[in-house]
Amino acid sequence: MSNPMNARDATSKSSLSVVLRKFSVLAQRPEPKKYPPISSIPRTSAARLAQAAEDHIIDRDHPAPKTYLYLAYGSNLAAETFLGVRGIRPLSQVNVSVPTLELKFNLPGIPYREPCFANVDYRKLPEKPKLPPKVPVPPFEPPQPPHSEEIRWDEGLMGVVYEVTEEDYRTIIRTEGGGAGYKEIVVPCIPLPPKMSIPEKPFPDIPRPFLSRTLFAPQIPDKDLPDDPRKHKWWYRFLLGPQREPGYAQASARYLNLIKDGAKEHELPDGYQRYLHSLQPYTITTLRQRIGAFFFLFFTVFFFGTVILLSKFLADKRGRVPQWLAVTMTVMFTVAWMVYDNVFKPVFGNGERTEEKDERKTHGRKRSLSAMLNHFPSVDEEKVELLGEYN
Repeated sequence: MSNPMNARDATSKSSLSVVLRKFSVLAQRPEPKKYPPISSIPRTSAARLAQAAEDHIIDRDHPAPKTYLYLAYGSNLAAETFLGVRGIRPLSQVNVSVPTLELKFNLPGIPYREPCFANVDYRKLPEKPKLPPKVPVPPFEPPQPPHSEEIRWDEGLMGVVYEVTEEDYRTIIRTEGGGAGYKEIVVPCIPLPPKMSIPEKPFPDIPRPFLSRTLFAPQIPDKDLPDDPRKHKWWYRFLLGPQREPGYAQASARYLNLIKDGAKEHELPDGYQRYLHSLQPYTITTLRQRIGAFFFLFFTVFFFGTVILLSKFLADKRGRVPQWLAVTMTVMFTVAWMVYDNVFKPVFGNGERTEEKDERKTHGRKRSLSAMLNHFPSVDEEKVELLGEYN
């Protein structure tokens, strides 16, 4: 079997492990004032950042590092999650820019509750722009594209690199499912200067890139894989994991708030914070969706709860679960999304993206009121205005 197929199998078999661990972490609430503030963590020294190039060379001349540099970009930006729920105690931290990565929300979650989670992807090189065709200048101002409330951000990923102990790094990997769906990668980071500070030197040094570890859940499309005979088997789709449309799902307000709070706590660049605030969260807008959310949670809570308990007891120190459990988890996750696509979404409404409220019933009520008032022309005008405001 080819290496790309092995990578796809490894990813699909463990995607539910990552989602459930994220869901269980988000469901926990840390005890108030049981963790230190972000401001109490010192800035990582330049000497430690310079040493990061040797962290990934392990031989007789380069022993294993005593501390690890870990890049956080999602809910781990927030002290509530990273320090409170996970119990991590960073030794130091530094804000960074990661030009090779961009923030994505393409990791499927739980419909109606947590539709998707944060992930990263490699940025694509922009194509060389083409000159527009020469057209005559119109005598009037051309129509403008519709205004979008979402701000476009194309300057790469912004995040925080924590320096943590080996024990804390293992905790991060275990609670994030890093031995499973998430893969550890090493990326170059550029340290950002403090937002407000008194420079130690009249002319500060130019920031030097360094290497840091982070977690990445690869999303491999089927079209990029070699033709495998198992694709024609009816059971094969259950082993692939849920296939969702890229960029369609919206993260929950609770999850986005954790990321926005973390960006504010760390004083990430203002432009990046404005971009995060412009992201539209998933919002339930109809009674049907609320009913669907209740029934979907009722439908899946027993199975997902059982899997969470089994994964906690059977996972090793790196967060890896036995293969039979990984396959079972993937099949259950795929079936849950199939039930959503074929039953819950048609009956109860969208559980991934906010639905606009249906205005047709409101307009219908207004037209009915107008018709009724036309039959009674002697109705008091003040009452007419009050009725109009009520509707």
